[in-house]
Amino acid sequence: MNTLKLLVYADVNLNIMDGSSVWLVELLRLLSNDPRIQLDFLQKAPDEGGPLNAQLNEIKNIKRIEKHPKPMKLEQVVESIRDLDNENQYERILVRGNISLGLDLIEFLPNRLVYYTLEPFQRRGEFSPEENKEIQNLLNKTAFTIVQSERMKNSYSSDFSIPKEHIYILPPLIPPIVKNPSFRNSSNTVCYTGKFSEEWGTPGLVDTFKKLKKKLHYVKLNIAGNKFHGDLGGRREEVQEFFSNDSNVNWIGEVSRQESIGLSRSSDIGFALRSSEIDNNNSQELSTKLFEYMSAGKPVILRPTTVHKDLLGQNYPLFANDCDEAAEKCFQALTCVELYSEAAKMSYGAYKSFSKRVNHQDIVRRLVSYKKDTILFAGHDLKFIGDIMRSFEKDERYDILIDQWKGHTVHDETQSLVKLEQSDIIFCEWGLGNIRWYSRNKKPGQKLFVRVHRQEIQRLDYLCESEAEKIDGYIFIAPYRYEEFVEKVDIPRSKAKMIFNTVDTKRFNSKNRNSDGFTLGIVGIVPWGKRLDRAINIFEKLWGIDKRFKLRVKGKRPEQLPWMNNPQHVGELEKYTKLFKKIENAPWKRNVYFDSHGNDMDDWYKQIDYLLSVSDYEGSHQAVAEGMASGAVPVILPWKGASTVYPSSNIFSDEEALVSYILDGQHKLNVTSYAASQFDSEIIYSNMREILRI
Repeated sequence: MNTLKLLVYADVNLNIMDGSSVWLVELLRLLSNDPRIQLDFLQKAPDEGGPLNAQLNEIKNIKRIEKHPKPMKLEQVVESIRDLDNENQYERILVRGNISLGLDLIEFLPNRLVYYTLEPFQRRGEFSPEENKEIQNLLNKTAFTIVQSERMKNSYSSDFSIPKEHIYILPPLIPPIVKNPSFRNSSNTVCYTGKFSEEWGTPGLVDTFKKLKKKLHYVKLNIAGNKFHGDLGGRREEVQEFFSNDSNVNWIGEVSRQESIGLSRSSDIGFALRSSEIDNNNSQELSTKLFEYMSAGKPVILRPTTVHKDLLGQNYPLFANDCDEAAEKCFQALTCVELYSEAAKMSYGAYKSFSKRVNHQDIVRRLVSYKKDTILFAGHDLKFIGDIMRSFEKDERYDILIDQWKGHTVHDETQSLVKLEQSDIIFCEWGLGNIRWYSRNKKPGQKLFVRVHRQEIQRLDYLCESEAEKIDGYIFIAPYRYEEFVEKVDIPRSKAKMIFNTVDTKRFNSKNRNSDGFTLGIVGIVPWGKRLDRAINIFEKLWGIDKRFKLRVKGKRPEQLPWMNNPQHVGELEKYTKLFKKIENAPWKRNVYFDSHGNDMDDWYKQIDYLLSVSDYEGSHQAVAEGMASGAVPVILPWKGASTVYPSSNIFSDEEALVSYILDGQHKLNVTSYAASQFDSEIIYSNMREILRI
């Protein structure tokens, strides 16, 4: 399994509680939880106590490093990172800082520095051509650049000529969603948590609340925070006195993030009206505090910037441009049940929509993506996954291991454990004993996927006895199988994906067909459910009309399969004996050919005009897809789920309708094009690779 030596530094003081310091602690928590990460954290400032440092002390699997007794200056940060890197030889160094810091670090960390800087969009349009060139060189030399949103990604890409694939979106580290919020005003309380500064709108908060109190004298203000930045436009003493002495203000000072979130959720309106220098139409940033309010179903007062309108909607009713407007909007929301409910539901709905698109775990995958992932394919029968395995073998981003099981539950456990230790991704082909064993033995940080066919519906015990929470994804070969298993095994739809089996369409598609227009084909006749008897009936009806028709049967006969001698198959063998005797005594027997099992399917399909699929049941009947790729026309009796895989125009209600279709000879479907668009190996491989990267 891939591991990574990682150093993290952020130009953030954890002794000060604000959105940036909260972001840093949550990022470190996220990274430390992944066993692939060997994590060192260089602190900007020494630990002076407080809730954020206390939270960091509780995080396991992290090495905290203090280099100076006071908050470090830029040159001290650069020197410290250089010394630590010389000592530990980090594979990646993740830094959040300004452009100047990045320019100094990239000199000795090209292609290893992962950089998160907000300055290029905060000062968008202010840079000279020379500065733009410096930023472009910096960001392009990083291992990759982190931004917060899709809009920011587009901005960086266009402003500094950075390939979009070089830019990684790490959205705000958001809190869990509250289930079933009331969407009602319960205590007439406005809330603000975070830093106190002019840019973050602290003077505006004071002015807004004073104006609001004149309209609603019983309104309350909850505030959490402990540090003042700058002089707040010359009003620092006034603001501190107001927070401390106004009886309508509940100032609780420095708190943990959990307490901060709790305060937001016990209040009624979140105040996020930052200065226009921070929140304007050129800004791309979304505040962490904003999401804390929204996650609880609380309406928020904020500026009507482009990014806020994209998030909440153009018609969100609590946008405000200044203190007067903010006070009026708060008053309206707290005194009008309908308005409050509307704004709260829009806020909550926007949060749910945003959170569905967020996958913070993916940051680890991106950090280690320069290393090859090792994929372990495990199962008793790997023939249907062969194309996918060969594609991964050819892909320079992956290494492949195979754990070949001898049966549904029989394997060399020692070898399985050895290969498990080397793997980043485990792919169980068939959901049988392999998925039960691997789900119980999977290591933290590994991904586990299972591909389900049809056989599993008869052996649900294996999937039901697996540890479902350890399985990252279920892949189904047909839409019908998807729906069937989601219902029967109660699989979360978020984990269930549908991808057809692959067909090497280039191999099967041949212009040198040697069919004569009258040849039927059937692939596989065991067990009895494959219904060779139906194929014989169809052929017999056609032969009775035109003696040129013939039937070619491909695959092993029942007597060639030892398991058919088991007692439970006695009845089936009797049916086969009777059918073979009928064939032997029929006047058309010379027009029925039994072709031996072999790896010559591409040549065999060339002589087939109509590929029969007449089974009682199938998973997806791969032979039909292969036959279509070769140019053979599929003719299908409606086994369950057939219409979810193949064109309805080629599925018939009974044998008579199927025979009429063949005799008519007017076949409009371009079967090779259909197969290429639906089953081509390259398309399926691309889809599979995207799923395995989740």
